[in-house]
Amino acid sequence: MKWENPPLALFAIPPLAGLFSACIGFLLAPNFDIQDKLLLDLAPLLLSWLTLTIFASILMFRIPKEWGDPKEMRYGVLSGTIVIFLPQICGMGLLLCALWWIPVICGWVFVSTYQWKYDVQPFRTGLWLGVGGLTGMFMGAWMMSVILNV
Repeated sequence: MKWENPPLALFAIPPLAGLFSACIGFLLAPNFDIQDKLLLDLAPLLLSWLTLTIFASILMFRIPKEWGDPKEMRYGVLSGTIVIFLPQICGMGLLLCALWWIPVICGWVFVSTYQWKYDVQPFRTGLWLGVGGLTGMFMGAWMMSVILNV
């Protein structure tokens, strides 16, 4: 879908959903009695991701049909929120993947500068929306870790 002007709602809604999911994940994680130190450290991020996946699953049905094939766009949204997050989980064991959030955020910002100008496939638009949610979640996780000193 090619837009005449940059769609401000598409730039704002995915990161806000990710930010909201990070707040929920970091506030719910201390309520669980987890004995394993590694799982205790990962619990806020995993709960944030699970919340974002649920939000994305609900919000992706609000995507207008005139943007392209809704089914293909839904596959893109789920790929953006699930597949793109996997290297971050592997990051606990692999040093380079531990900084995966940096290319995710930078990549989403870069793609956001031209996504609206070109007629791209619905899958790519959905992928962009899903990665936008992860961008908000990563920024929210960083913010919550600073606020809560987790």
